[in-house]
Amino acid sequence: MRDEIGTQMPFALHKTFVVPEAPREIFRPLAFEQTAEARKRLGVRDDFLLFVSTIEPRKNLGMLLAAYEELLRQMTSCPQLVVTGRRGWLTEKLLSRLQASNLKERVRLTGYISDDDLCALYASCRSFIYPSSYEGFGLPPLEAMACGAPVIASRIPALIETLEGAAELVPPTDALALASSIIALLEDEAKRKSLSDAGRKRAAEFTWRRAAELTFRVYEEVLGKLKREQRS
Repeated sequence: MRDEIGTQMPFALHKTFVVPEAPREIFRPLAFEQTAEARKRLGVRDDFLLFVSTIEPRKNLGMLLAAYEELLRQMTSCPQLVVTGRRGWLTEKLLSRLQASNLKERVRLTGYISDDDLCALYASCRSFIYPSSYEGFGLPPLEAMACGAPVIASRIPALIETLEGAAELVPPTDALALASSIIALLEDEAKRKSLSDAGRKRAAEFTWRRAAELTFRVYEEVLGKLKREQRS
């Protein structure tokens, strides 16, 4: 993020500090049976893939739907796709396409849900998919990782930095590559376990205590510079 700001405003780079946010403590692993009630109430099957975000163009849901269509063509038993989040802007065309397609019965739109229900879905999904084409940080993949979900996300600068080797990354414009990554992950239990473990470890590195400490250091640095300037 700092590098991107530097590209657009190089004159401000020396005054730019980045403090990462963190998943809240509510997001944690749950036993599969602990999530059954939430899944039943939300109309979510036992076997599902999860996408979480406000639905808007940069979140790239259209590309995920194209990849999911490829999954349906290649797999005899395909998990349900669950889309969770508020409707944002420019959603009408995408959602109309979904309702008119053969995906209508395979894709579950839950709308906005509570944090407790979201934790239940993160903790019980086969994989969390985040195909965003642009992010400043990207919190949902870290929330999913904190709950133990194996993550597939876009290979974009913010997510490369945030997820750092703990997720499967694919180009945000390649639906076939995304479909291939999902299928490979679904067919490899050891890989899912490895990504789940790596994701939990990576998510644990982001805490609000760390965010507070980094923010405090920024204040110290700025105030120290002001004091030095006043003395000179």
